[in-house]
Amino acid sequence: MTFSTLIGIILLLALVFFKLKGKSPKKNPKMYHGDGRRKTFRDFEQERRRNFSDRGAPGFDKPFELGGYGITHAPTRSENFFKPDPKFNDERIANDPRGIFGEAAMMALTARVCDTDKRRYVLMRNLYIPARAGYTEIDALLLHQSGIYVLESKNLSGEIAGDLESERWNQHLNASTEHTFHNPIRQNIGHILALEHFLKIRHEQAHFISFVVFSDRCTLRKVPKDNEFWSIVHCSELQDALLKRITSRKTIYSMQQLEDFYYKLQGCMNVSEEVKKQHRDYASKRGTALS
Repeated sequence: MTFSTLIGIILLLALVFFKLKGKSPKKNPKMYHGDGRRKTFRDFEQERRRNFSDRGAPGFDKPFELGGYGITHAPTRSENFFKPDPKFNDERIANDPRGIFGEAAMMALTARVCDTDKRRYVLMRNLYIPARAGYTEIDALLLHQSGIYVLESKNLSGEIAGDLESERWNQHLNASTEHTFHNPIRQNIGHILALEHFLKIRHEQAHFISFVVFSDRCTLRKVPKDNEFWSIVHCSELQDALLKRITSRKTIYSMQQLEDFYYKLQGCMNVSEEVKKQHRDYASKRGTALS
């Protein structure tokens, strides 16, 4: 082979290489910077901050970030309990006769556990996930390197009783007052199935853990025992139960996988009133409590 032939082959291979490179699919601009670098949580947060600033939405120019990139969105609710505020403590959770803390206490305790564990996580709340006949709302979602934790808050009083097979559970307030509500274990299973479909996670490869968190104002008379898939706890028990779960689990997800989940779920927060109405209609048809 002559030298000129060799040069010709090299030039031909280079031409083929650059043509193939030019035909490769373009990277999603929402996921990547113009120079090809992949966007991180911080980049997503800065974009969100700019978007809300452009809309003139109050309170979003300084989004709250928990340790490990924890993120919360709820402009109509108090954010005091998400900050490292010494006034927020276990005593305030236990002595909450009117249930004014509710989801805020649940989120704060979850953040406290995650900061203790030190692995990366994203803490989100009030997500509207597309379902078969509308939308289903998730109170709190913890994307953690040890798994995906779906938290359902039940701010109820009275005596609570129900089993796994029952469609509805009972809330006994007094001798003459009793209500029923949708089985919260099944309700959270519905949330998890919707998440699996939305995030395109195969069921056999899913790492979901369900937490149903009841107010300390109620008494759990007869409810299913905890297992590897779910826990049913009072709010004041959440910290210990969640810490035990997380510390016993190995790292499953990489930071890139968590970022992918977060990116896909961004649009499920701060949804339109039309989406919220679809959720209310969907819940009303199924007889599901919105609390």
